[in-house]
Amino acid sequence: MLRRSVAVIALVCCATAAAQSVDQTPRTVVPEKLASYWVMIKSSVEANAPNYGKNIQQPGCATVSFVVEKDGSTSAIKVQRVAPEGDLGKVAASAAATMKFVPSVVNAGRDRVFSWLIFPFNLPADPAERTAVMQKCQIEKLSWKDH
Repeated sequence: MLRRSVAVIALVCCATAAAQSVDQTPRTVVPEKLASYWVMIKSSVEANAPNYGKNIQQPGCATVSFVVEKDGSTSAIKVQRVAPEGDLGKVAASAAATMKFVPSVVNAGRDRVFSWLIFPFNLPADPAERTAVMQKCQIEKLSWKDH
């Protein structure tokens, strides 16, 4: 009887742990749909920008992935792409770390999401040139395994 009770308790604990690990994986949301779940508080974005660094003054961009947590903060921040290669990724990562979000009406349950954004730097005034710079950081699809 005691062995059977221990076995049942062990199965319940394993099932609970498995359910919790599934809940811990955030939903992947493409950047265009992020505002459907979480709306960024624009005043929350600050970045640590050095005075000098590799390609820091050049037009460029950095794609950064992150998780928006239940409290609206970001975690699991990762620089996915930087163009041109250099120190702009560090600046973008520091900006992503300060971002704060509020849940949308649709996301009343405050679901965690994994998404990514492109951070522009020193973009030229010409729209075609701006687009060309930003295209270098475009990523069509990421998934949680890319974090």
